[in-house]
Amino acid sequence: MNGLLLNFNTFILNKIPLFNYMTRNLNKKTTGNYTYQSFKEGYRSVTPSLINRSFEWKDKQINILLERAMLELGELNAFSKFFPNINRYIPLFVAQEAVASNMIEGSKCSLPQAFVPENSKSFKRIYEQKEITNHIEAIKWGVKELKRFPLSVRLIKEAHRILCSDLPQLEDFGGKIRPFVNSKDNKFDVGFKYSPPNKHELKILINDAKKFWRNDNLELPLLIKMAISLYQFENILPFLDGNGRTARTLILFEMMELNFVHKPVFCLSVFFERNRLEYYHRLNLIRSKNDIEQWIRFFLTGIKESARYSKEILGNINAMVERNEKLIEEHMGKKRHQSAKQLITEFYSKPFLSVNDIKEKLRLSFQSANLLIKELEKLGLVKELVGARRNRLFYLWEYLQLFEL
Repeated sequence: MNGLLLNFNTFILNKIPLFNYMTRNLNKKTTGNYTYQSFKEGYRSVTPSLINRSFEWKDKQINILLERAMLELGELNAFSKFFPNINRYIPLFVAQEAVASNMIEGSKCSLPQAFVPENSKSFKRIYEQKEITNHIEAIKWGVKELKRFPLSVRLIKEAHRILCSDLPQLEDFGGKIRPFVNSKDNKFDVGFKYSPPNKHELKILINDAKKFWRNDNLELPLLIKMAISLYQFENILPFLDGNGRTARTLILFEMMELNFVHKPVFCLSVFFERNRLEYYHRLNLIRSKNDIEQWIRFFLTGIKESARYSKEILGNINAMVERNEKLIEEHMGKKRHQSAKQLITEFYSKPFLSVNDIKEKLRLSFQSANLLIKELEKLGLVKELVGARRNRLFYLWEYLQLFEL
């Protein structure tokens, strides 16, 4: 057991490849319960390896996946740069990332519910709705902040604070490093007992992760650095709650800071949600089997598939826009063409609109706005949200379908 009581000085002095310290110091029969007694905290906790070190892999499949992931990202970035009026559609991509990330944590809130206005509370789960809107605001804030400052711990803390704002029992801990452990935030396999490092070690681990991200001398491919960073974030659980959502938001920020994507149209959480059990299982395999390479393969596959998925959505949007304009030109009077196209454009950024919204945005009378939306409804372009008590809501149903999870 003494061989397990390794401290951080040991990790630093011995040049042991990332995560290989476990195989060198643990008995082969060990299932991963490499813990030591934390007397100050009163519980047994794991001290993860520091990650600011070189890392080599044996699996050649990683090289192939890395190449394919980079190719798909390059195509997505080029596609999005020249996509006409792409800023109109970004709100749905951001919402999709937020909804998918929250679904991984067990949320039942859907993408349409994330956009239902405040005066239609009967159509949404209020608490989960707030989690989604907070997440959307955190992403929007972070993307804007990255234009002014580089990615930093301060930015991550502020994003987490926004995630937790106005949420009971969480708001007080938003943006603050956890003072104790919240076992409910650990979503890994139930059969594998794990207690994250205590608060005294968190500072060392966080500083190490920060140095790892900025260390260009490691000569590691950036996507692999992302994979390791995401795992380490989920490993040390720096916040009391919301670690998974913050970690996945961090990936999007990293992608933008490194110019892999210049617009937030990349939704890795969709891939993780569609493979949720495998996502947690593969993260857990690093703890239990010391197998980091399988996680990197999974992560790179997610990058590749997510980039391809975003390209597909953008292609479908382009086809839908052309189809909608053609329907308007062929089936509506010429005097209505401009206002109808303008209204459809408004739906792209805000998929739910009331007659009053249309009146204000297009500067029409209530009667004209009502007649216009009814014509679009007859064409099958929009549908009315069933059961609205006040202020009837209409939505561009085909557009929302493109982002369904």
